Amino acid sequence: MKEVRGLAVGKILLAVRIIVISAGIAQAQTDLPAFTGKFTLTTQVRWSTVVLRPGDYTVTIENNGWPTYAVIRNSEGSSLAQLMCQITDGSTHARNELLIRQKDGQFRVYSMNLGSLGKALVYDPALAREAVLDARALQTVPVMLAKR
Repeated sequence: MKEVRGLAVGKILLAVRIIVISAGIAQAQTDLPAFTGKFTLTTQVRWSTVVLRPGDYTVTIENNGWPTYAVIRNSEGSSLAQLMCQITDGSTHARNELLIRQKDGQFRVYSMNLGSLGKALVYDPALAREAVLDARALQTVPVMLAKR
């Protein structure tokens, strides 16, 4: 009888271990970022509250839901900012790119098109509206998909 109980307890513990491992794998898969890309700036650019100097950067979109945050890292991998977009728009071009416009003598990122996710993330709605009215001042910086 003790042997049967020991066997049953062993099976229950094995089932619990499998469930815990499966939950860990599922959690790890949901922890994957929705988007990771790289971009290079040739001039100083303000993106929300952070000023990015010329150089190479990585941007990671942590999730595909709301709110949507962009994590900006420099070429060494140090986190510089975590920026929440103001508006998410489902219509975008097929490209991944930063949209930049000059305001008050300074270049500013106002939106990031993520064609691979089918959305645009707007960080400065007022500047985005101005850019739509005056497309001549629009500048783009391509964002290349980074390998995971």
